[in-house]
Formats: sequence, structure tokens, C-alpha cells
Amino acid sequence: MNTAVPQPGIDERALGPGTGARFAVLVVVMLVATGAMALTVVSALHAADGTGCLLAAGMDPDRAGTAGETLRLFAQWIPFWACMDRSVPIPPWWQIALVPGLLAVTAALIFLLLPVWKVRRHRLVDLRTVDSDGTVLRLVEEAAAASRLAGVPRVVVDRATPTAGAVVFGRTRRPVVSLHGGLIACRSTDPGHLRTVLLHEFAHISNRDVTVTYATVAIWRAFATLVLLPYQVWAVFQVGGFGAPAWLELSPFQIRTLVLPLVLAALVHLARSDVLRVREIHADLTAARSCADVHRAVAAASAPRGLRGAANSLKVLWSTHPAAQVRRSALTDPAPVFGLHALPALLTGASAVLIHGHLLGYLGTYRRLSPWIFQGTALLPAVLVCGVIGTALWRSVAYAVVTGRPAPTGVRTGLWLGAGLGAGALVAGFGSGVSQWWIGGLVGLLLVVASGVAFTVWLTLCARLWAGTWRGRSLRPALVLCLAAALVVSTVWFAWLTPQGLYGVFWQMVTPGSRRLIQQASGTGVGQSTVSAVAAVLPALLGSMRWPLFTAAAAAAWIVPALALALGPPGGHAPRWVVRARLAGTDRPCGRKAPPALRRALAPGLLGGAVSWLAVAGALAYLHTGRGWQAGAGGSGGLRLEVWVFLASAGAVAVAALAAIGGRHPLVPLVAAQTAATLGLAGTSLLTSVDGCITPLSVRTSTCGWHPVWQAFSAFDVFAFVNAVLMFAFLAAAAAVLLQQVARKARRSNGAGDGQPSAARPAARWSAVALPAALVLVLAVAEPLALATYQAAVPDYAAGQRNFQHLLADPPTASAATRAKQVRAWYRHGGQYLLTNAVRSTDQLHALNVSPDDDPVARAAVLAQIRTLCTDIASLGSWEDGYYFRVPDPQAQSDWHEFGTGARDGSRKCLAAVDRRPFDVDAFLGLATARYDLDVAGSYAASTDRAVTNILTEAGYRIH
Repeated sequence: MNTAVPQPGIDERALGPGTGARFAVLVVVMLVATGAMALTVVSALHAADGTGCLLAAGMDPDRAGTAGETLRLFAQWIPFWACMDRSVPIPPWWQIALVPGLLAVTAALIFLLLPVWKVRRHRLVDLRTVDSDGTVLRLVEEAAAASRLAGVPRVVVDRATPTAGAVVFGRTRRPVVSLHGGLIACRSTDPGHLRTVLLHEFAHISNRDVTVTYATVAIWRAFATLVLLPYQVWAVFQVGGFGAPAWLELSPFQIRTLVLPLVLAALVHLARSDVLRVREIHADLTAARSCADVHRAVAAASAPRGLRGAANSLKVLWSTHPAAQVRRSALTDPAPVFGLHALPALLTGASAVLIHGHLLGYLGTYRRLSPWIFQGTALLPAVLVCGVIGTALWRSVAYAVVTGRPAPTGVRTGLWLGAGLGAGALVAGFGSGVSQWWIGGLVGLLLVVASGVAFTVWLTLCARLWAGTWRGRSLRPALVLCLAAALVVSTVWFAWLTPQGLYGVFWQMVTPGSRRLIQQASGTGVGQSTVSAVAAVLPALLGSMRWPLFTAAAAAAWIVPALALALGPPGGHAPRWVVRARLAGTDRPCGRKAPPALRRALAPGLLGGAVSWLAVAGALAYLHTGRGWQAGAGGSGGLRLEVWVFLASAGAVAVAALAAIGGRHPLVPLVAAQTAATLGLAGTSLLTSVDGCITPLSVRTSTCGWHPVWQAFSAFDVFAFVNAVLMFAFLAAAAAVLLQQVARKARRSNGAGDGQPSAARPAARWSAVALPAALVLVLAVAEPLALATYQAAVPDYAAGQRNFQHLLADPPTASAATRAKQVRAWYRHGGQYLLTNAVRSTDQLHALNVSPDDDPVARAAVLAQIRTLCTDIASLGSWEDGYYFRVPDPQAQSDWHEFGTGARDGSRKCLAAVDRRPFDVDAFLGLATARYDLDVAGSYAASTDRAVTNILTEAGYRIH
């Protein structure tokens, strides 16, 4: 006699289980990691010398990825890529695609042959051979009908297994159910248990998870056999074999090379086990709906405590079946099905950053890097994060609303997601130096974790808003809308995260060199306040530049919750989707709170927009006085205009965010701040475009007319300014939310309530949000189009290289051994040719003599030789002007720079003199002056040659 078991109050099928997204993460991680490992091996077999190019650029391998080293590389962009083209041959694409293709084919073969192999290996026999009286077959047919299967699947018996269990394998369309011998033996003594086991296995077929399960098995076996094991052996021998003494001196780079395959193996296995555990709980719930006594089938077990409990928890993480107590509790409360636990969030974060980093590695190898490429590579990890994290958070919110329980905040999930991002970057070491574990420092790590928390909290709050306002029968349209917005946001997030969050490049860009540049650009008469303002804002401007979808992401982040606020509460009754998600006979309070009125967000936003107009006008008036602007400043004047207008706009945005603290919902400050930012940008565009029409606000011209804003912001494109303002709006909203939560706790401690939202007409709510939303959507469409036109132009690498040279700080003091390696690489990759020819050409020029009194024929021959030598020297001098690396030694570089300057100037004079007709006394004197300059330049070339030779000789290197 079965005891009645409490039933769960919600249908777990209300939203998809999310196992498909987790399976996609597994597949993508294995394919991308396979390609990355193949790329590493193929590049090593091609004898690439990318490290030599980095050393020649003066980079310290131990400090690679830091802001100073990155700036040093950007300041020598042209010679670096020329060196890479010569020294690092690009592997043919088919060599990289061969291994992932082989992996896919092998996995497909394993998947197809696995059912046949299992039948033969375990000597499985057809059910009819052991079920002579047809008892089991009748139970099978009844269970298939109860499970609503299209037909009775193939059933076999594993007579050698004594347990009373079963397993289903194969494919969803052609499943095979294997019954253990012990289960067949109890067909007469305990037919109820047999029926429960059958319903559980048939539930897997009904849930269509058989294919997913054995596809993961096939891909994992192919990945471990074809990729992980061979790469691990190769990595060991690359590091130095199995010699014990060397292992004690391994650098972080070498340790990462050895550990990466092991981490990937653990990551894939843990993720696979998590997917399989989820499917087991879903199968239990599905079987329970078919009247299976799953409580009786799952043995009761008490959870151990202490160290044994901790060990058991770790053991469960590696198991493909959930613990017995979890399975039993899920039958009455399916919270584990609707929650997102720490492990999936951690694994998703680590997988996402590994995928993104490997994709960037491919593109860097094939010289395919641009803002649109960065944006495109961020799309894949963004899809995976939204599919796994987004779906799970939505399921948690839906469960809380239907059951009346407290809704999740997303903070815990965000912490684990951020920890996964940091762990993935730490293990992979993207951008780190040879002896570095983490290049961003503690601040960079905290930034990564904080960004993960911000993303999940925002997504959870959006889900809570829409779950409380959606009126439809299904929650899927609202889910799709929010996940689409989250996809755009996370795409920009990942594109921004790699160069800034993980690497911290732009946030460390304010160097002494950049401060000197700003001071020089400011000119005389400009106070330190201007210089300090520019230096403070420079990282935000640099970090917000040219992400094509940044404005679209900002629009999605606040328009989606604003639409939910405009939709308003559905009234006193439960939404239709809630009623539909509840199981029959369940009636409990709906766990949703009425959203705040839209005016609580728009009123502070409109106030902030008005303040922004006034603040921008004040900034223009300040610049009009000349204290913040200098006539003829050119691009630096445009930079000062942009900075002061940015500071004015940022202040207004902060006012709007703070004014929205009393809005009863954490997303109200975000909507208010972004509304203020959007209206402020419109005001900035108008006021700067009519420059000259309002005399007290005139900055660039006194002539009234239409001067588009993109002509004023000459230092950075206008969308960098737009992105910087929108980025600050996010930061201001985050700070306001923290203050809001503190104030809310204070009100609750005093017994004060949050108040109730006032009703407003739907038409008024929609029209109120339409104007700022339309403005930001116009920007979201205009930015990618404008950037596409901008980036389609031929880039001026020389100008960009010179700009980064100005940002360089004083060169770091490298060790003598590292400096010698740098000089040797500089010498090997082209420095030897330049020095040898510079000294030889100037010596040959010095040996030639010419006079106006010489025979014309003989003089013409000598002048021809001089002209050839001057042309050669001019060519050699041009290499010093940014087309070859700077000498890594400071003193040698100083002499080499003097040679380059003298060679270019002296050669120009030399060619002008020898080409002068007639060759009179003035031409002779001009040639003499030029030859003197070239002699001096030659002495600097000889001095550079001696300095380089001494460094290499002292380090024990041979000079060829």
C-alpha cells in the first residue's frame, strides 16, 4: 500500500530545463580548446619566433600584458607586425581545422556505434528470451502508454548485473532500455518497483534527453583520447621532460601549459556530470506525474555531517546521479530544478573566458583584429552565458513567483560567475607574462567579479519585473525579450572585459608620459585643474572607444526594464502564466510585488536631463573665458572640450541617479540615469553644434552657424564620448542602488514601509518612455553605421603609433640578462643589417672627394656615387623613424635616434646639392655641409654599433 506523497506546486516544464544550453557549452569548449591546442602545436612545429619579435620591441616577457609593456608594443605597431609576418608564418587553416574536424567525426562514430558496443560488451539479450510468460512485457507496454510514448522501445536484459535497476541508451528516436538481472528477478515479488524503474527510464525518452546524454559521452571520450592525452604528453616534453630538478623551477607560463589540459578535463567532466544529474531529477518528476512511486524507489538516506559530509559533497559533484536525499526532496519541492547552483555558474564563467580567449588567439595568429572582430568573438561566449545563466535565473524567478517564495537576488550567482571568469583567465593566462599569474592585480580581479555580479543582478531584476507585469499565458515571450537584451549587453561586456577587465590596459593608461602629453597640449595659461580633469577622464574615454554595439547595449539595459514599468501590474488576480504553471489543485499566494510607478524613474531622469543642459552650458561658458581653452590648440582643444562637457554631463547623471533612490526598485536609478544621460547627450549635441550663435557659450568660433558635434570632438570620435557618458550612467546607477539598499534597510528598521505605487494610465506611461527610448535607439543604430564607415577607411598606423609613443612612460629598468636578450633579438631581426650598412655607407661617403674644379666627367661619376650613398643613407635613416624597433638599450637608442635624425636631414641636403645644376660653389658648399652632417650621423651609428656589440659580447652571444 503506497503512502500519499505531497506533490510539488509547480510544473517544472513551465520553462525549459536549460540542459541544452549546458550541453552546448560542453561542445563549444571542447571544439574551441581542440583548435587552440592544435594551433599551439602547429605553431611550434613551424619554428615560429614570436617571442623574438616581442623581445626586439623591448618587451619584458616577465611583465607582458601590463600597461607599460602593452603601450610599448602599440608604440611600435608597424615594425612588430612586419617582424611577425617574417618570423611567425601563418599556419594553413586546414591544419588547425583538421583536429576539430577529426574530433567531430570520431565523436559521431562513437555516438552511432556506442549502442551496438554496449549490447555486445555486456551480452545483452532481448526481453522475450527471459520473459517466457510475458509478465514484464505487459508492464513495459503499460509503462510506455502511461509515459505517452509513440511506441514501445526496444528492451534488453543484462543478466550479469544483479542490481534491481535499469539504464536507457542510444538515441531519443531509437532508444534501448536495458533491464538489470536483479530487476527481472523481482518481477513477481515487487512489480511496483519494476513499474517505477520503467517509468523513470521511459521518462528520459519522454524528456528527449537520451541523445544529449550519449552525445556528451561520445564527445568526451573523443576529446580525452584524441586531444587531451596527446597534448598533455606534448606539453610535458615541451616544458622539459620528466626531470625532477627542472620541475621545481617552472615558471607560471610553464605550469599553465601543463595544467591547462587537466583543468579542461575536470571542467568538462564536472559540467557533463551536472547535466546528467539535472536530467535524473527531471526524469523522477516526469515519472511521478505518471503515478510512479519514486519515493519508494529512491532509498532514504541521511546526509552525513562534518568532514565526511564535505567529502560526500565533493564526491557528488563528480557523480552523474544526484544524492538520494536531493532526489527525494525534489519530488515534493523541485527547487533544485529551478535554482542555479554554484558549480554551473563557476563552470560557465570559466568556459566563457576560455572560449573567448582561444578565439582571440586564433584571430591574432591570422592577423584579424578590429573592434567588430572583438565584438563578434564575444558573441559566442555571450550566447552561452545567457543560455545557461540567463535561463536558470529566469527559472528561479518564475519558481519564486509561482510558489510565493522570496525571489533570488542574483548576487550569489554573479559571484560564482565572476569567480569562474577570473579562474579561467588565471589558468589560461591570456595576456600574462612568463612569470606572471595575473596581470590586472587585485583591482583587476575585483573588477571581473564585480562585473559578473552586476550582470546577474541586472538580469535577475529584469526577470522579476517582467514576471510581475507579464499578462500572457506563457512567460516565454518575456524570457526571450530579456535574454535578447542580455545577449547584447553581455556581448559588449565580453568585448570590453578582455582588454580592460582582465588586462587592465586602459585603466593604467594615465602614465607620466600621458600627463606630460596633456600638459604640453594644454599650452600656457591652463591651470592644473584642466590637466587633472583630462588625466582623470582619459581612461574612460579610451576604454569606451569604438565598441560598435555599446550604445545598443546601453539602450537594451534600461529600455527593457522601462517597458516592464510602463506595462504596469496586471491587477489583483494572478497572471495567466502563473495559473498555467501551477499544478492542478494548487492554490497559494503569488509571490510577486507590484512594480513601482514609471514616473519614479522618469521624473529624476527628466530632472537630470535639464541639469545636464545647464551644466554643459556652464562648461562651455567656462571654456569661453579661455581658462579651459586655448586658441589654436587644435586636437588638444577638442580633447579639453570633450573632457569638460563629459564632466558636466556626468555630474547631471549622478544627480538623476541619486534623485531616484526612493524609487522602490533597484532598476529605477538605472532607468533614471540612462534617461538623463540620453537627454543630456541631445543637449550637448545641440549646444556644441550651434557654437557661435550664443556669445557667452562660444568656444571654437564666433560665427553663428551649424557646426556638427563630430567636428568639435576632434581628439576622439563622438561615439567615444557617447559611450563614456553612458558608461558613467551605469556606474552612477550602481552606486545609487547601493545607497538605495542601505536606505531601505534603515526604513525597515524604523518600521516604515516602501509605499504603494500609484496607478497611471497606460497611454501616459508608454508616451513618457517613448522620447528618451527613441533618442537612444537612434544612437544605437547610428553608431555601428558610423563606425563601419570609419573603420572601412585605410588606417593610418604611423599616426596611431606616434600617439602611443607620447603615452609611454620612462622605460622600465630590465635586468641585464633580459636587456641582453632584447638587444640580441633587435640585432637578429634587422638591427645588424641596419647598423652594418649605416656604418659602411657613411664611411664610404666620407672617403669620396669632389671639387668644383674637378674634371666634369670624373666629377659626375663621383657625384653619382655620392647620390647613391646619400639615397641609401636616407633609406637607412627612415627605418629609425618608426619603421623598425627602437633599440632596447636607452643609451644605444639615443645614439641611434641621433643617427636617424642626422641621416634624414643630411641626406635631404646631400641630394639637393648633387642634383643642383650647374654644380657651382654654392652646390659644393651645400654638399660639404651635408657630408659633415652625415659624418656626424655616421659617428652615432658607429657608437650604436659599439654599444650593441659590447652588450652582446658581455652576455656571451656571438656576433656574426
